[in-house]
Amino acid sequence: MNRTTQDTPSFIANHDEAAAAPEAGPAIWLACGVLLVSLVLLVLLAGRNTLAASANTRPLAEKACAVLGCRLPLWRDASAFRMLEHDIRSLPDTPGALRVVAGFRNDAPWPQAWPQLLLTLSDSNGQPLAQRAFTPEEYLPQDHPEVIGAGQTASLQLLLREPAREAVAFQFGFIASPIQ
Repeated sequence: MNRTTQDTPSFIANHDEAAAAPEAGPAIWLACGVLLVSLVLLVLLAGRNTLAASANTRPLAEKACAVLGCRLPLWRDASAFRMLEHDIRSLPDTPGALRVVAGFRNDAPWPQAWPQLLLTLSDSNGQPLAQRAFTPEEYLPQDHPEVIGAGQTASLQLLLREPAREAVAFQFGFIASPIQ
């Protein structure tokens, strides 16, 4: 039985001329490139706070904001602050007063907001007698810079009222300042 090409379904027929896919012109490729670059920039701009919060992606966010003219939030990592020295002494001429002197350093790779200073006073059994967080405005001079630079050290001095019970031990900690 001889079948003609008219009898053969089109999906089986052997076409001499393959259906040519339409070629994408240079304008289409240019438009796709512009859209892709726009999408990448939008993701970087919209997600800059998330990117800036990670040590792995912050350098990328800094470069993107340098090009786009945006600002990143300050780095906030309380664990990057190191207490270098500290001392608490009673003031002989002022009964019931304590002088706190301390120095610390920002070991983060970037400048960051000044931390809150957490001071805990304890008795001889290790029981906390008093605890307080001091804001940067309380422990820094009025004309302090907005940030503490990477590797920068700072010193502080506080005058406190001595707790009612005998405080024999103290501990310092740092809390990341809230985002303003």
